[in-house]
Amino acid sequence: MRKFAIGLLFVIPLSALAQKEIKPSISKAEKALKAGKFDEAKAIIDVTVSNQEFMVDKKGNPSKSAAKAWYLKGLIYAGIDTTKEVKFKSLEAEPYKVAVEAFSKSKEIGKDELTFFSDDNGFPLMNSVLDGKLAQAYLNVSLKAYQEDKDYKKAFQYMERVVYFLPKDTTMLLNAGVYFAPSAEEYDKALEYIDKYHAAGGSNPDSYIQKLSIYLTKKKDLDKALTITQDLMKRYPANAEYPKYELDIYIKQNRLPEAKAAMEKSAIANPKDIESRYYLGVISNEMKDPTEAKKWFNEALKLNPDHYESTASLADMSYKDVRKVREERNEISGTKDADLKKRAELFKLIEVKLKESVPYWEKCEALKPNEETVLYGLLSVYGDLANYDEVTYNPKLEKLKKKMKSLKLEID
Repeated sequence: MRKFAIGLLFVIPLSALAQKEIKPSISKAEKALKAGKFDEAKAIIDVTVSNQEFMVDKKGNPSKSAAKAWYLKGLIYAGIDTTKEVKFKSLEAEPYKVAVEAFSKSKEIGKDELTFFSDDNGFPLMNSVLDGKLAQAYLNVSLKAYQEDKDYKKAFQYMERVVYFLPKDTTMLLNAGVYFAPSAEEYDKALEYIDKYHAAGGSNPDSYIQKLSIYLTKKKDLDKALTITQDLMKRYPANAEYPKYELDIYIKQNRLPEAKAAMEKSAIANPKDIESRYYLGVISNEMKDPTEAKKWFNEALKLNPDHYESTASLADMSYKDVRKVREERNEISGTKDADLKKRAELFKLIEVKLKESVPYWEKCEALKPNEETVLYGLLSVYGDLANYDEVTYNPKLEKLKKKMKSLKLEID
């Protein structure tokens, strides 16, 4: 089927148009449009829709041709809006606005009209087909602005025009709400189009994730974000990532008991779920329950002995245990036999705690050999243990220092 603008055959000079009286004519305006003569088409259709005798019948109602004339005006001004011919761009400052007003009037008058025009073979050309052609023209402009020019404001502006002509097209609604509007930082409109997408039957997970992201990071509405997350979990129960979103929101809201309950539910539902066990350790640690935290970190390691996050958490917690014992020992300043005995006992306990901690740090180094935090932690543990066993730990300490120097890390 032919496009509207198929190239210029000839252009009537504006001076000639001004000299010749223009009479109302839908057929002539349509002919000029098909020939790509937007200046001529515009001049004729403006006269046509402004002519009271042509547009209104004897009873004062819209004439039989009124809806068709307004629709044609919409087509012409939309053509001006999307044409690549620079000389036609100055015909109207806001052609899209004029086009929408004309289409609205046409729909208001001819509510049940499905077609106003025929193709070159005389077959009815459905209005929906013309709407699709206009949508495609606007989509071409939008995609160029988005992909090539990186002009996301313009891309979204033209994507909205695509959606105007295809208001229930889920693909275009998805594009508008999930990709184009957020890129243009039009977050309220993004939510509006996402809701329209869902109302039209769309169910792409990206739409829910984008909606969640907007409420979480842009609007800072944690309650709404939580509602969306819980809806996601119901829609996609097999997705292991969504419970993490719920956990993150609960933690941000300082609703740790609820966060723990949510993760316990996930852990029970999936006996092989490492992440839920790891996060239960994190939550328990935040709730000042180190025994419970260590239990869950170790549960995660039973499923995957190389789970770095759980290993690192146990390394950190075990070294904190060392510091607690050291602080307790330092608080004993008396010289009585009982005080001296207690300090000696705690000195030995520090060694025990250090030896409990060192395997976790060494495992972390094996998993992430150049991780700065791990190397400094291991340096502290080896240094402390060297106070108890120089023969064993001094060589390890020197080897570690040499490695850290090669990585240009500062050490004493």
